[in-house]
Amino acid sequence: MILTIRTWHVERLNYAEFARISEEEFWPAFEGFEGRALAVWAIRAGGPERMLVMTRYESIDHWLGTRAWGPAADKLKTLSEKRDRMILDTDMIALKPVSRRQPQSDAPESTAGVYIREQFRVEPERIERFRELTEDVWLPRAEQHGGVRLIGIWRSYIGPQNTVHTLTRADDIGTWEKCRAQNDGAGKALQERAGLCEALSVQLLYPLTRRRP
Repeated sequence: MILTIRTWHVERLNYAEFARISEEEFWPAFEGFEGRALAVWAIRAGGPERMLVMTRYESIDHWLGTRAWGPAADKLKTLSEKRDRMILDTDMIALKPVSRRQPQSDAPESTAGVYIREQFRVEPERIERFRELTEDVWLPRAEQHGGVRLIGIWRSYIGPQNTVHTLTRADDIGTWEKCRAQNDGAGKALQERAGLCEALSVQLLYPLTRRRP
C-alpha cells in the first residue's frame, strides 16, 4: 500500500465546487480503477492556504496507471477537466505506511472535527521507536480521554526523504492540545519522541467533503 498527498492552489471561492466535482463526479470513476480517495481538506493554518487530498493505492504501479500517461488517463481526464481549470498549481508526494493503523474505512464520528497533519525529520533507524511511542504508548492513553483518533503514520517514499508524517483527527483543537499536555504515560511518550526527531510543521486541516477517514 502507498498513499499520496496532493495539494492544490485554488481560489477560495471555488473550494466548494472543486470538492463537489471531486466527490460526486471524479471519485466514482477513479475508484473503478481500485484507488480510494479519502477526503478533501482545506489547510487553514500551518502553511499556504491550499486544498489537500489523500489517496490510497495498492502500489506505485497502481498509482502510475491512473496518471496522465497510464491506462486510466483518457476516462479520468475527461471527468476532471472542469476541476482542472480551477487549479493554479499543484504538487504531490507519495508515502509508505509506518503504523499498523491505516485509513481503511470512513470516519466513525458524526461530526467532521479537525485533522492535524504533522511532519518530522527522523533518521531511519529511529522510525520504529517513533512509531512505537506514538501508536503503542501515546495513542491508547490519548484515546482513553476521548475525542482523538490516529489516522496513520507514514514515511516519505517519493518526495523529501527522512520525513515522517502523522495524521490525527480530533473533535476540536482544544481536545487535541489537551491530549498532548497530559502529565502521564502519554505525555512522557511524546517527550521521549521529541528527542528522536525534529518537528518540521503542523497543519490544521478542515474537511470539505462528506467523505473523510
